Amino acid sequence: MAHSIPSIPGRQISIDDLSYLYFGGTSYLGVQNHSPFKEVYLQNIAKYGMHYGASRKSNVSLDIYSETENYLADWVGSENCLTMSSGYLAAQLVVQTYLEKGHTVIAAPNAHAALCTHGVLKTEHFDELEQLVGKTVAKNSLPPVVLFDTIDFMGYQYPAFKRLTNLPLDKIILVGDDSHGIGVVGHQGNGCFSTLKVFNPHKLIVCASLGKALGIQAGAVFGNNDDIKTLQSTPFYGGASPASPAFMGTLLGAQNIYAERMDKLKKNYAHFKSLVRDVSFFMHMEGHPTFEFQDEKLATALINDRFVFTNFHYPDDNGPLVSRIVLSAYHKAEDIEALAQSLDTFII
Repeated sequence: MAHSIPSIPGRQISIDDLSYLYFGGTSYLGVQNHSPFKEVYLQNIAKYGMHYGASRKSNVSLDIYSETENYLADWVGSENCLTMSSGYLAAQLVVQTYLEKGHTVIAAPNAHAALCTHGVLKTEHFDELEQLVGKTVAKNSLPPVVLFDTIDFMGYQYPAFKRLTNLPLDKIILVGDDSHGIGVVGHQGNGCFSTLKVFNPHKLIVCASLGKALGIQAGAVFGNNDDIKTLQSTPFYGGASPASPAFMGTLLGAQNIYAERMDKLKKNYAHFKSLVRDVSFFMHMEGHPTFEFQDEKLATALINDRFVFTNFHYPDDNGPLVSRIVLSAYHKAEDIEALAQSLDTFII
């Protein structure tokens, strides 16, 4: 059941005048409604205004964009970085550029809808992906592009990326969507770029929404200098308005807040795992604060115990029912203890 509420959810939400504990969404660091974070944002609104609509290729530019992109590239471990106004646009920029250059672009199972534009070959199983990649490598002079979600919630990718290692990576351009990884996993929350780089693919590009863990309405693309410059030369990039400069300034100014919230999330994650009787009941990736399940009886029991969690058909009404418990830095120890107690009455 869908619920319409008047404000951004935090650890608690009110539905029909009843209070529920909220364990859904994607606000892993819980910053969207975090007062210190909002203060940083308001300071940047005062400095930069609400919006800046000029093309990034204009003859007048704001320093904050290059400053933020340099910081992001250094943090993630890539040579270069560009930002867009959303993660969806960042992904589309990469995919459409490679399609226009004539590459065969193949989506791994469970790849996000932002990657799967018209012209992308979708696969349902990893065996199908391996066969299609092998045929493409044998026939085409251009390396195929493989699209995938770093955090796929099924455990096929992060943390070991075992299915990717079955591919001839030195002949492939890897494009990973790290929207659910950046700010959450990796060294100090820097995501999956450095981990994927170790596999030495022909090329590596990682795109991400910055709006989930980091609370920034923007998207980013990470890669080497040549690839980022190629993307920046496209009409797609030049014709799009950039992200709000106030958001860019907030990302730079909130580093201490992010560090504190990452530490809190790790503590909540460890606390939850120490309390739940059988974590193997869930589809779970070690180190990631999400616990997915497919049990309608459990979903009903949790709702009756006044918990709201991710529980809807995705990516559209014909998609599977996704039930997912999401831990956030905004949760208190007693919230997690209450959830674990409810789970343990069901999971035997």
